[in-house]
Amino acid sequence: MTPTTTNINATRMERLRQNDRLKTARRAHKLLEDKYDEMVHKFAELIQKNRNLRELVEKKLNHALRLFVAANTHMSTAAVDAALSARHHSLAFSCSTQNIMGLTVPHIEIADTDHPKEKILLTTPVAFDESIRLLQQLTATMIELANIEKTCSMLADEIQKVRRRINSLEYNMIPDIQAKIKFITMKLDENQRETQIRVMKIKDMQNNAE
Repeated sequence: MTPTTTNINATRMERLRQNDRLKTARRAHKLLEDKYDEMVHKFAELIQKNRNLRELVEKKLNHALRLFVAANTHMSTAAVDAALSARHHSLAFSCSTQNIMGLTVPHIEIADTDHPKEKILLTTPVAFDESIRLLQQLTATMIELANIEKTCSMLADEIQKVRRRINSLEYNMIPDIQAKIKFITMKLDENQRETQIRVMKIKDMQNNAE
C-alpha cells in the first residue's frame, strides 16, 4: 500500500469520485498548457518588439548626445543653461492598466496637454537644436519601451507560475489520483474474487449436504 492510498476507502463510490477528479485535473492540465503556449508566444513577440525599440532608442540617443557634445564645444555653460531653460516644459502622464493574457499590467501614457510655445534662440548652434529635438521625440518611445519591459518582466513571472502549476498537475496530482484509482480497483477486484470464492464454497457445502 502506497502512502497516497493509506486512507482511501476502497468503494465504487470513491472510485467514481476519483475518476471525476482525474477528469478535472486532466482538463485543467490541458487548459494550462494552452495558456502557457499562448503566453510564451506573446512573450516572444514582446521581446522582439522590446529589442527593436531598445535598438532604436540607443541609436537615436547616441546620435543626440553626439550632437549635444559637438554643440557644447561652441557654447559656454551659461549659454547652454539659457538655451535649455528656454526649451523647458513639463509633461503630464496618465497611468492605467492593460490586460495581457489575463495579466493586469501597468501602462503609462503622455497625457494630451497644451505646452507653451518654445522660444527660438538664434544664438544656438544647429547641432544643439537638433539634439534637443531628437531627445524630445524620444520621450514617447522611451515610455513605450518602459511599458513593454515591465510587461515582459511580469509576463515572465506569470509564465513560470503557470509552468509550476502544470508540473504539479502532471507529476504530482494526476499520478496520485491514478494511483488511488488503481488501488481502489485492485481492492474491489480482490473483494469480488473473495466473494466468488465464498459463494462457491457455500454451494459446494450445500451440494455435499444433499
